[in-house]
Amino acid sequence: MTIGLPQLALAGALAACVAGIGGYFQGVSVGAAQEQAAQKRANDAAEAERKKLQARIDASSERFAENEFARQGAVREIRHESQKVIERPVYRNLCVDADGVGLLDRAAATANSDDIWGLAGDTRPIAERPED
Repeated sequence: MTIGLPQLALAGALAACVAGIGGYFQGVSVGAAQEQAAQKRANDAAEAERKKLQARIDASSERFAENEFARQGAVREIRHESQKVIERPVYRNLCVDADGVGLLDRAAATANSDDIWGLAGDTRPIAERPED
């Protein structure tokens, strides 16, 4: 069996196609490797920038903590507690104590410049009427 010129041309064309396809796939893999390398460089640069910013934030936080500690050392808190003793309520929505009502009436009369004698709860003795 002899190989003729058309078969040889067909085999050459087939070899060229296989070589072209192989070259295409190699180019794709090289391009992907270049793209991955570029992405890695970009990620490394972003990570370096993030670490730089984080270091600035940490330094700022540390300075703030030192300043706050110094400020708190200079401040002295003084607390006074006093006990409030109430023997009886003077006034509430419901007046249960006649003395409290009398005090409020006297305060209102004094504020209005009225005569405070003769109000409820007055303890002044009432004078007898003069005899004519």
